[in-house]
Amino acid sequence: MVHTSTKQQAFPRTALDALSKSECRNLLEVLHYAMQAETPDNVRDVLILFQNYFSFTKALGGLARLGPNHTFAGFSNVVNASYPDEWLYMYWKNGFADVDPVFQSALKSPGTQHWQEIYRHMSSEKEHEFIATAQQFGLCDGFTTGSVDQACGVATFCSFASEHALDAKRLIPLVEYVGYYIHMALLRIASKAVPRTDRCVKELSSREVTILNWMKNGKTNWEIGKILGVSERTVRFHIESIFSKLEVTSRSQAVATAIEHGLPAIHGLPTAV
Repeated sequence: MVHTSTKQQAFPRTALDALSKSECRNLLEVLHYAMQAETPDNVRDVLILFQNYFSFTKALGGLARLGPNHTFAGFSNVVNASYPDEWLYMYWKNGFADVDPVFQSALKSPGTQHWQEIYRHMSSEKEHEFIATAQQFGLCDGFTTGSVDQACGVATFCSFASEHALDAKRLIPLVEYVGYYIHMALLRIASKAVPRTDRCVKELSSREVTILNWMKNGKTNWEIGKILGVSERTVRFHIESIFSKLEVTSRSQAVATAIEHGLPAIHGLPTAV
């Protein structure tokens, strides 16, 4: 990944020359809000703006904690703009980061990663299975860019995807340029310290993840039970299990801990009755 903490951001003059007047205005709007982003919602808005203005269909950003020699040590502060929730849950639960060729390449190599270019060099069965599964969720082509903060031991990343082939020559310089400012925003919203509970968080079931998201949205046990069609007693049982797995004692601690470790945000939740 690009080490932006020490490298000055290059101005993409050639890429901008190819943009229309309205596209230049759109890019300035994205940069304007990226430089002001102070919350996860702010970052999500920036990701959605860039996605919509430059023909992407899905966008995601977040932090990866690093171990020795830039090895992957877990996600935190994941901001999902429009990735499929089922895919995020599968990725998170099954540890797909270990077999995702784009993510692994991003941890090792400088520059912005073009998915299709990396896919052409894959040979292992696990990698091909991962790629085929991603494509089932409309993640067929895209770009992943990020930066490493050596002092903090974290790498930021943002990915923009599409169901169709993308114009790499046109879009890579723009993704890399905007990615720098998203990197800075992700560092601003990151917690200073993250508890080491990844193993416990990954033990959460799909139902427990759903309940955690409803808790995050401020729903009571009774309301969650009505939404899910179960008794309040069943909801309490699931929450007790969540507390035990996360080693916390309150709803707010449970939500905060899970979000810090990349809990998939369930956007397609059913409407309350």
